[in-house]
Amino acid sequence: MASLGELPPYRRAQLLWRWAHEGVAFVERLVVDAVTEPCSLPSPPPGPPGRTVAVPGDDGRFHLERAGLMLCGQVEAAGVWGHRQHCGWVERGDGPQEWRGGRDDGTSVWGSLIVQWPVRASGQGVDPGTVDRPGRCPGGAYELMHLWPPRPARTASVRRLRAALVDALGPDCHLCGLYPGAMVDHDHQTGRVRGLLCAYCNRVLEECPHLTDCPRAGYLLAPPADALNLMYPAGQRRPRESTRLRVIEQLGFDPFEGLRPPS
Repeated sequence: MASLGELPPYRRAQLLWRWAHEGVAFVERLVVDAVTEPCSLPSPPPGPPGRTVAVPGDDGRFHLERAGLMLCGQVEAAGVWGHRQHCGWVERGDGPQEWRGGRDDGTSVWGSLIVQWPVRASGQGVDPGTVDRPGRCPGGAYELMHLWPPRPARTASVRRLRAALVDALGPDCHLCGLYPGAMVDHDHQTGRVRGLLCAYCNRVLEECPHLTDCPRAGYLLAPPADALNLMYPAGQRRPRESTRLRVIEQLGFDPFEGLRPPS
């Protein structure tokens, strides 16, 4: 039976960091209980298979279309697609704001509403990767958010890494293969590039508690990009000192002691 101690040191530290508020015993039980249930991959994107294009709509936004279906809407009549979006915000002292995560101090007032509108296509489809984020339709299923290709990375070094990964292994996520690869994934201890991940897989990869017999564990054990010998640029963002101290207080020790690469 697998145990927390059998995981590679950095993966063990990642799990302890993620679940520090629950305590070490919880993480140990998490690893033991996970043996019979491998991690899941994201759900496939909606719509039929085929090439996806971004079609301009008469609402001033671009909409993902595949095989004649506007993926972010439901057909209402010939050429008209009904759209629906949940909008949420938080009211603070200086007015309504978009919620960007973090801790709520208890004084915020939450608000939300459902917006619906019709859309007609108003032009020919283009490459979705050429559409800036503000011009992308926010409606439809949650999975559609990950179906839009990523915008170019901020730094030239990461853009070169992404280009090398796409050229060698393809543009789609190297773990699930369902969505465009958005993030250059790398081992945060060694700096070695592991592959290209979609936003969903990149967010949950390090939570994998399995040694083997799991798609995420298989990716971590044999990274697709290993043979390319690519290194991620140094100087990664470190956690806030207040966060690190809180984790140490919760666990009684620093799980990354001796594992973090030098600045």
